[in-house]
Amino acid sequence: MSRQKIHLLTEQNGIESGVLDEVPRKKQKKEIESEITDDGGNENENENEKGNGNGKAEESDEFDDLEDTVRTETVGLKYTDSDIYLDTVNRKVLNFDMPLICSVSLATTNIHICLVCNRYLQGASLSSPAFTHAVDTNHHVYINTQTSKFIILPEQLVLSENRSKDLRDIQLLLQPKFGKQLISELDSRPLEGKTMAGEAYDVGFVPLVNDYMSDIIDTRFDAKEGNSILKHNTLYYALLHLPLVRDHLLEYKNSESTPLSNQLSNLTKKIWSPYLFKNFTSSFAIEYYLLSCRLPTKILDDVRLFYTWILNTLMKENKKLYKDLFTGKLVSKGGAKPIKFINLTVKLPQQSVFKGSTSLSIEQYDLMTLIKEKGYQVLKFPQYLVIYIDRTNDVQLEGIEQQLNKSIVKFDPNTLQLNERTNYKLLANITDSKVQVLDKSRKRWMEFDGVGVKEVEKELLFIANSQLQIWEK
Repeated sequence: MSRQKIHLLTEQNGIESGVLDEVPRKKQKKEIESEITDDGGNENENENEKGNGNGKAEESDEFDDLEDTVRTETVGLKYTDSDIYLDTVNRKVLNFDMPLICSVSLATTNIHICLVCNRYLQGASLSSPAFTHAVDTNHHVYINTQTSKFIILPEQLVLSENRSKDLRDIQLLLQPKFGKQLISELDSRPLEGKTMAGEAYDVGFVPLVNDYMSDIIDTRFDAKEGNSILKHNTLYYALLHLPLVRDHLLEYKNSESTPLSNQLSNLTKKIWSPYLFKNFTSSFAIEYYLLSCRLPTKILDDVRLFYTWILNTLMKENKKLYKDLFTGKLVSKGGAKPIKFINLTVKLPQQSVFKGSTSLSIEQYDLMTLIKEKGYQVLKFPQYLVIYIDRTNDVQLEGIEQQLNKSIVKFDPNTLQLNERTNYKLLANITDSKVQVLDKSRKRWMEFDGVGVKEVEKELLFIANSQLQIWEK
């Protein structure tokens, strides 16, 4: 075959257009082979005729069509500069917080989102769920969740870069972009975003709203003493407001070998995005990921155990970064050998289970005093010091649900002086149902309670029943 004929063949199959999509391998192979046979016939048919000896092609296996949809290879699609169908895009229904799973095949690769009805669908080839959806519903505009390119179906066209500018806001909603300069100014310059309705919101301080998850997420997330998803959200919120963690995740490029980092990076970009269509986002995708981890309920329902699992998993994915930020070294009281730690635990004095319920007095303790009583000799101080305040009671009576110790732990958020040369400032304070985080750019404290985000007085932080605190050196 001449080089000219090969060039024409590849051009006909769209390989030179530069945008890749998936089509069934067998179908492409048959089309190419039919083009290159000298006599114009199909070599596959000739082989079948030889195989059965009766001049008829053998019937294909009943699973051939299924294999065609699974075994795929890439070919190109053509670009278009036309604005046809773009007026059908419905921004009001778009929600990119869901896990990337095809609503038809449950596949997790090559996902496209219909910009008319928000359906998540796989592929763009003739046999794909997205193509079928376009034909059945007359919905034509889709976005590829990996490349952020817009696909027109069933015409199988890719919107040109010039025409894609008309939908740039949708690309930024799907994949927010953060330059180094913007990241460097997050703690010094207050940023304000505007929703599609023109409502202003403070970048970095939007609530995580997961109300619509109740019918989808596994019931094991429902803890006896509150909603575990809310507890998870408070921890996500705290971690993603630590400057060094946040900045790393905003620049992070997803990798198949780091699933948890991928999820946290995506959530960080949503929380700190100035391009949201609505003044809230969701942790649905990361909660769905947790289902595949099959964590015990004990871990899911306990903020300290869940924090430990999160950090240990992140250290496996990026040991150097998270080890340097969160790992310290100490000698415990009565011990001789130094041990590493990712959090310091202080336990409140036990309360009597028979204490009268009519008592109006609330016991108060000083955080620094509780730490000193533990007798910790810290040899290496981490950048972020995590303190867990154990409020559980050791004494449990059969048939009586355990109540947490409601004593007040007082602290100064501006200083935690562990020795003459090491001082910490509070960045995040997690309670049983809320999280309070420092807004450095506006020099104020913000509280997320599972519904909304509001400003709180710094002097009143200690009133909340603190369970997990994160301090910055």
